[in-house]
Amino acid sequence: MDQDCSGGEPDLKVFTRLARVAERDQPAAALVALVGGGLLILRAPFAIRNVYAEDGASFLQDALDSGLLDPFRRPLAGYYHFVPRTIGFLVTLVPISAMALVNFILVVLVVGWASSLIYLSSGSTLRNPLSRLSLAVSVTLLPIVGFESIANSANLQFILLCATAAVLVGEQRTRWQEVSSTLLALLSGLTTPLAVALVPLSVFRVWRDRQTASGRIPAAVVGWALGTATQLCLILSFGRGSRGLGEGRSVQRTAFLLLDRVFGYNFIPFWPSIRGDSYSGSVSVQLVGRAVFCGVLAFLVGLVLLRAGRAGIRSGEHLRVLATALVLCVGVGFWLAAGMLFSTEPRYAVFPAFGILWALLVANELMATPSLRGRFIRSNLLSMGVGLLLVTAFASHWQPSELRRVGPNWSDGVRAAEIECASTGGSTASIRVLPMNDDWRVELPCELLIQQR
Repeated sequence: MDQDCSGGEPDLKVFTRLARVAERDQPAAALVALVGGGLLILRAPFAIRNVYAEDGASFLQDALDSGLLDPFRRPLAGYYHFVPRTIGFLVTLVPISAMALVNFILVVLVVGWASSLIYLSSGSTLRNPLSRLSLAVSVTLLPIVGFESIANSANLQFILLCATAAVLVGEQRTRWQEVSSTLLALLSGLTTPLAVALVPLSVFRVWRDRQTASGRIPAAVVGWALGTATQLCLILSFGRGSRGLGEGRSVQRTAFLLLDRVFGYNFIPFWPSIRGDSYSGSVSVQLVGRAVFCGVLAFLVGLVLLRAGRAGIRSGEHLRVLATALVLCVGVGFWLAAGMLFSTEPRYAVFPAFGILWALLVANELMATPSLRGRFIRSNLLSMGVGLLLVTAFASHWQPSELRRVGPNWSDGVRAAEIECASTGGSTASIRVLPMNDDWRVELPCELLIQQR
């Protein structure tokens, strides 16, 4: 294990040596991809038979109406969605009856890919393979993912943000890792302007790599920069229907939901969910109680993180501590900025929760360093506690929300549309898709429906 500052290896040499170990992780990464995709299937089996929101009403619908290229020139909510648009077009290539299934399969593949790159890239901060695996599959298992972001292409952008943060902070030591990570970072920028929040991580990566012999700008940073710059240029040049600033924005609301929705819901077992509109700025006993409870626990977690950081610095792990602290700050800052500018909807909590989990896992490892062993808390007890906390919290929110899983089956909708076309002789028929809190529909040509019968 790494030695302390008095006689240990320089920080960069330790990092380089450990990064080279990642070259042997290719089989493990493939297994992680299978595990990540498999867990998504287990947690969201309903997605095989239904379509969610923009997946159907926007991406699939636009591809059906306009073919391959035109939808890519159309912004939605003021920005461009390359990955969901691509999935939407690919779905149109299969029979209508199989569209829900194929859409889900493509989402599973993207999530598995993201999980594998998180596993490979997180080795610079997480030395334990089990910790890396936990972080990698968290993009499926985090409680907040199950609210609305699970198993749909519309919210893949938040999963891609997590994976992009990992590849920017990590290091790619093989050609396959470099190409795959660069492609993911590029696609992340082309899919969401929120990728601009990763600027601090990109700056850190460039600075860190310039301390090495190569000194070149990492390919992953180049991919992220090209994707993000293209997205922003397209928005400024051609974006229409830009999303306005959210309503009811306030520091109090954003801070409260940081404690309640980002921290509490993800890391406190059996923590009851709360609707965002339940907090309107007025004070109630329930809200104060929730805030105080979450605040106390968050404060204690913060003390543990600080103690772990000090232990890491005493052990010569300066870059490891700095990278982890930066990810945590970027995640929290992302939530605060999103809450003040746009929304505090649950999907925006995915990336901050990912950053908090990352910091907890790193802290767990740092607490096992010789500088703290037997002084603060025994490392094995802490590891068991952190593991039990995460497993219990994730398990208590295993089932996704009704918003995502309760609604009409795609196959039933297709049969009803076929009957409608046959009985009315119309040119189109609509299929209702989730969620049920709004009238989301896909208009299908009767010609296609009749052809597949």
